Amino acid sequence: MGIFLSASVFLALLVLIGFIQQMNAVGKGAYTIGGALFYTMLNIPSNIYDTFPVSGVVGVMVGLGALAANSELVVIQTVGTSRIKIAWLTIITLVLWLIPLSIVGEYIVPPAKIMAESYRNTKLTKNIGIGVNTGVWVRDGNIIFNATPVGNVYDIRNKNIIMNDVTVYELDNSLQVAKVSKAEKAQHFGDHWQLTNIEVTKFVEAGVTSQVLESQSWPSRIEPEILSITHSRAKHLSIRDIIKYKNFQAVKEDTPIKYDIALWSKLTYPLLVIAIAITGLPFIFGLVRSGGLGQRLLIGMLIGMTLYYLNRILLNVGEVFHVHPIFITALPVSAILVSVLLYLKTNKIS
Repeated sequence: MGIFLSASVFLALLVLIGFIQQMNAVGKGAYTIGGALFYTMLNIPSNIYDTFPVSGVVGVMVGLGALAANSELVVIQTVGTSRIKIAWLTIITLVLWLIPLSIVGEYIVPPAKIMAESYRNTKLTKNIGIGVNTGVWVRDGNIIFNATPVGNVYDIRNKNIIMNDVTVYELDNSLQVAKVSKAEKAQHFGDHWQLTNIEVTKFVEAGVTSQVLESQSWPSRIEPEILSITHSRAKHLSIRDIIKYKNFQAVKEDTPIKYDIALWSKLTYPLLVIAIAITGLPFIFGLVRSGGLGQRLLIGMLIGMTLYYLNRILLNVGEVFHVHPIFITALPVSAILVSVLLYLKTNKIS
């Protein structure tokens, strides 16, 4: 109940703040109040998922703090229940929350977040779509593909997606441009793209040759789903999408570090929630006979928010300086978790 209460409070605040922020964009393009509300609602799963590490520690402080305020926590320990056992029971409770939350984070949050951002930008730019200036860029070996999706970018995943202003750059072994194909339109069918109204320019030793074609079939591994992945922020992708992109990149250059960091941050998310949540336990036990529930709640919130934002900073630092994801995701939270459990096990009741 403590976790449910804290998660509800944080969600209500984020929804209110998010909607107020969107009001600044109302009136631009085709963005209306209804659109701002729709965008805010689509972000609800993301808000719950992103703030649960903080909600978890506040919920633990509320739940165990209520027991401590009525001396029930003292009685529980007096009859033989150790601090470390209470910590493990707390972890089990968090795991029960994390099971459905992880499913939401994998299958609901990514498409909802992508749809929200795409919907907002589409409305602001009057249905032109995200990336109106540069479109979508993706590289497949010695092929560089650039195009502008028609309509909402969220629909890129459709198998028969249509792209406008298509440019395909073909590089030689020395990474020099050998051929440039510009097409008015491209539509994806199965394992190939159908290009229409194409102007092909080839760079040869004798000079430059040009050719105009009405239509041409172009076999390529660049699927609509890959375009959607490359056009989305790595942290908004699901584990399945990141792995799919890594497999797509496996035959050539290494995957950008941001995808590895996003993957590891999602894999270690349950560990992060548990580690942050139980950091409040030493303060609960240390304040059994002193201080009130409000003081414990404040301490728990400060600890949770501090550790959460330090984690976000570490992820950004790792992306900038290309630090191995393990050192900024798994190791810090594991160290916190082990340290707190050892402290609870070695310290006696005060």
